[in-house]
Amino acid sequence: MSDGLMPPLAEDEAGLPGPSIGESIPHEPLIGRERRRPFRAFNNHEFRLLFAAYAIGDIGFWISHISLQSEMSRITHTSSLWLGILFFTTFIPMLLFAPIAGVIADRVDRKKMLIVTRGAVGLIATALGLVVFANLESPEVLVIFGFLMGTMFAFMAPAQQAATANSVPTSDLTSAISIQSAGNNLARIGGPGLAVPILVLWGPGWAFIIYAISNLLMLLTLLPIHLSSHLSTSETGSTWHRWKQGLIYARSRPPAVAALVLMGIFSIFGAAHVALLPVFSTDVLGHSRDDFTILVIASGVGAVVGALATGFRRTTPTLGTASGWVAGFGVTGIMFAFSTTWDLSIFLIAMMGFCYFSVTTSLNTLLQHISDDEKRGRIMGLFAVAWAGLIPFGGIWMGAVASAAGAPLALGIGAGVCLTCAGFFILRERSGVYGELVPPLTDPPR
Repeated sequence: MSDGLMPPLAEDEAGLPGPSIGESIPHEPLIGRERRRPFRAFNNHEFRLLFAAYAIGDIGFWISHISLQSEMSRITHTSSLWLGILFFTTFIPMLLFAPIAGVIADRVDRKKMLIVTRGAVGLIATALGLVVFANLESPEVLVIFGFLMGTMFAFMAPAQQAATANSVPTSDLTSAISIQSAGNNLARIGGPGLAVPILVLWGPGWAFIIYAISNLLMLLTLLPIHLSSHLSTSETGSTWHRWKQGLIYARSRPPAVAALVLMGIFSIFGAAHVALLPVFSTDVLGHSRDDFTILVIASGVGAVVGALATGFRRTTPTLGTASGWVAGFGVTGIMFAFSTTWDLSIFLIAMMGFCYFSVTTSLNTLLQHISDDEKRGRIMGLFAVAWAGLIPFGGIWMGAVASAAGAPLALGIGAGVCLTCAGFFILRERSGVYGELVPPLTDPPR
């Protein structure tokens, strides 16, 4: 593992937009519909409020995220073991709880679910700040708080994505996804920049309190929002039964399962590359440890452009589209792994960020287009597992290989697997294995 730099959590990924009333029987196909204005989602009042709420939460998250890593690094003298444990315990709740959270998001008011989870995060952040002020922090305590926050993120992710889905009409779907992803990545760039002076001037305790305040501001922004939704009131049975129904539903909406599998493979073999950037900065490229932040910023800039690029598409992304971006990530990843030139590496890591968020945004868009709203929470829960829930396992294998044989070989292997899998999925789609994309049967009332 590296100095603890982690890929973003599932909450960082954009909330996803959804359909409007009048489109239950659309006059034109949902799949493949043209979009002429990439920022058209801002025409919707509810989306503007949600975007503002998520922006406040994302910036606060990154301030807290960097501060938590910094504090763990300080008290453990930059122990790779403890930083790795913090990485794992923050992400593993997504694998454990996101499927259950998806079921809940289909049964309860999604706005209320967001308010409850965000309120809980605010309380956890406040408690962590008080612990730091009292000088009671220890590696074990920080790991516990990381797990608690990760658990809340796991319950938040499906509701957050599905809630944003209910804030725009279907015709604005791609626009809203790309805008939210871009905003998320802007916070990924700006949040750490704010964290540094806060840590220097006031210390980590105040950083966590500021995160708590940002959650309070987010709650105030959420209160006036009215979301359309089609909650699953006709279904009966236990949570386990409803979760199984979500799996059955995914199998009935081609190519949902293939998209989830592709996302899972990409997370295991591609997403954890960010954790190796400090090693590349010092051991491979011969720069200082602090210079790895330049690589992080370059990756974030590429991610913003990649997210917005999806909004400029005139048609809904397909599995082949996403696979093409996975292939692009594989090619640029292999080139970055064995680059020894600083300027070239900055360009290549920016291209990797571009491809990475083109993949995630494309697959989000695809899954949202083929999901009925009453099953949307469960589909997004499965997506959260495939995206963020599997990242810890990617970090484990990549960190082990990097420790034994070097970071370039670890990244090269991961990028090579991504490239191979991309070719496999492209060939299968071209052969017609996944059939026609199936538009949703129901849209939520507005």
